[in-house]
Amino acid sequence: MRLVGAALVLAGPAMVGFRSARRLARRPECLRTLHAALEQMAREISFRLTPLPELFRSLAETYEGPVGLLFASCVREMEGLGTKSMAQIWRQALTEVPLDLEGRAARALEALGEVLGRYDGENLRGALEQACGELAAAAEEAEREWERKGRMEQVLGLTAGGLLVILLM
Repeated sequence: MRLVGAALVLAGPAMVGFRSARRLARRPECLRTLHAALEQMAREISFRLTPLPELFRSLAETYEGPVGLLFASCVREMEGLGTKSMAQIWRQALTEVPLDLEGRAARALEALGEVLGRYDGENLRGALEQACGELAAAAEEAEREWERKGRMEQVLGLTAGGLLVILLM
């Protein structure tokens, strides 16, 4: 019975550490996927002049996970476009979808929302390229953070659990 209790006490903090490390590992992947989606968006606007509702629908179908959900949320809200501006729809989608963004990536996407639906293709393409640059830099930064902190958080979780087991025994 003591062994089962010790295993459970060890598992709690270990799970917290592993969950935190998994969040750090997902961030660069999400940023890279978002970067790819915005690059595709810029190409579609530049070469095919695809309207935003059709483009967002295509991106929602193409990308999985949080990035696909972001564009699906925009598509869903765009049906009420007369009552809300595109910037409001974009901002709402950013808050609804768990992208786990912070810092420069979050600011770049918020700034992009102010441009969506307001300007011609050339200005929109420029804003998309700027956002892509920020997302690429944020992805590299997130990758470095994962390398620095990821393993450490896993080890800290296991160590904290081990220390609790020792203290309680």
